[in-house]
Amino acid sequence: MNLRLVRSILGCGLLALVSVNSYSQETQPARLADEENKAPEFSFRADSAVASTYVWRGQRLTNDWSLQPSFALSRGPISFSVWGTLDLAAVNEGPSLLLASNPAVEPGKQSGLQGMLGKFSEVDYTLSFTKESGGGTASTGAIIYTFPDRSAVLPTTTELYAGYTFGSIPLSPAITLFVDVDETGDRGNTGLYLRLSAARSLRTPSRLFSTVDLSSSLGIVNSGFHRYYYGGDSSGFHDFNLTATAPIRISEHWSASVFLAYSALLGAFREKQYPDLRDVYQGRPGPGKADTIWGGTSVSLVF
Repeated sequence: MNLRLVRSILGCGLLALVSVNSYSQETQPARLADEENKAPEFSFRADSAVASTYVWRGQRLTNDWSLQPSFALSRGPISFSVWGTLDLAAVNEGPSLLLASNPAVEPGKQSGLQGMLGKFSEVDYTLSFTKESGGGTASTGAIIYTFPDRSAVLPTTTELYAGYTFGSIPLSPAITLFVDVDETGDRGNTGLYLRLSAARSLRTPSRLFSTVDLSSSLGIVNSGFHRYYYGGDSSGFHDFNLTATAPIRISEHWSASVFLAYSALLGAFREKQYPDLRDVYQGRPGPGKADTIWGGTSVSLVF
């Protein structure tokens, strides 16, 4: 991982958040000063979700319950967020955090070995910029993926992305391209992931759930992505995802939601689902099932 790149991305993000107002005040005419003093202001959002499975781009990364807290700080079009997933079950391992069922553990020393239970298996940092344009919304940014306690086998990597959502078209179709500028390039072929998505909100007669939000996405990858995550060289359709979310408004600042999702790997990738280590250690090496049905609930605070 290029640490200079990480420092540059985070440093630019913090500088941008602090300087949005000062820059505009220095470059705009004095007659607009009153308008500039009103905006943009900082906003903060914190979320805490509990998910039955952690699925990322169709890949089942944690095949059990996890706690996924996040927070985002925004000012105008710029936002910086941190998201993490904490294992609530003994399912993942780190180099020095083994499961008791691991055959490599010496007999008599299995007691107390629970792998990554109670630890963050992943923490991601995202810097984003969004702007309304042409009846839709353009977005760009950077995501830094880190894996605490597992960095020796899962190195930190960075993606840059750019996308556009066609807000004036039914189903709000969107296209986003993610480019890994770090680890995949070190292996000789930059990884690309293209996401096509759509969403729709349906009203319901329920007093508790006034709407149900439906979203879907289709992922397409190149050979660089395939090589890094699976060791292959083909490209094509990778995953399909469908999610139904029912939001619950609690108060002006508090809200909650429940969600149910279906995720599937597609084509040749259906035979490359990551297996559950617990199954592997019981003599069932996989691959795991390509389809995943999962869900959970979340609570959000915004101010």
